[in-house]
Amino acid sequence: MESGLRRRGRRLLARSPQPVAQLWRLAVRTARRAGEHRVPGLAAEAALFTVISLPALLLALIGALGFIAGILGPEGSRQLRRLVFDAPESALSARTYASYEPVARAVLEQTHGSVVSVGIVVAVWTGSRAINRYLETITIAYGVPPRRGWRRRLLALTVTAAGLLGAVALLPPMVIGPRLIRWMTPEAVAETTLALLDRLFWPAVVVILVGVLTTLYHLGVPWRTPWRRDVPGAVLAMAVFLLAAAALRVYLDFNADDEVFRLLAAPIAVVLWLYLAALAVLLGAELNATIEQIWPTSSGPPVDQGRSR
Repeated sequence: MESGLRRRGRRLLARSPQPVAQLWRLAVRTARRAGEHRVPGLAAEAALFTVISLPALLLALIGALGFIAGILGPEGSRQLRRLVFDAPESALSARTYASYEPVARAVLEQTHGSVVSVGIVVAVWTGSRAINRYLETITIAYGVPPRRGWRRRLLALTVTAAGLLGAVALLPPMVIGPRLIRWMTPEAVAETTLALLDRLFWPAVVVILVGVLTTLYHLGVPWRTPWRRDVPGAVLAMAVFLLAAAALRVYLDFNADDEVFRLLAAPIAVVLWLYLAALAVLLGAELNATIEQIWPTSSGPPVDQGRSR
């Protein structure tokens, strides 16, 4: 029965257009490589390191935003708080947001320089351990030895610090931008433009995250590859994560009436969310590695046979 289905599938694939056949072979080979490299287990390891680093990262990020809110004045502070609270509320389940909101509010309202400074140092250190694990698992997807420990650690520290600074630096323009639009354009044009920007907020976030993931894959490969070669894996990772996050939210809402589940909803949501994110990232790496294996670049060694630089 199984061999008959396989023969039928091969005949159907042989009659398919070449792009469809290539896409199917790429998907099958990616899935096979993911199983061989224990992607679900590696995702659990990466998610564990992310869970450990998450409190310090949130403390540093929200605490730094508290200082920025004071510099921007009352109106800027209100806009910044709207981004800190309204955007997560639309993305998180009600139970998860109920756990996030008081913590974020307390950090914003009781920000101390020493706490934020220590939080940033701890965030960079613990966050770099998670990034270090991701960089190592990306090389596993390619079947090549990872970089030497100190090089990978230094790269992870640099990526973490740059990501934290970029996240902090990105929000003030988002706050000042609407004020500049209102100042530079007529009221009707300003309102239309701001309404359009509100609709484009989450698509823009998705595009930015795809760029971040592409850069992570680009840096994770132990040899130089064109940046655009890592875009397919980033797109797959983003698609898998969005679908998995939507399914997770439905699951949490479906079990919201269970009293025991309500008590554990927030930690369950965080752990599952981080695991799904790690799984999506590693599946994207496997896709990029499969593409590199089938259509290799001239700059690197063969996948599964290379050596670290």
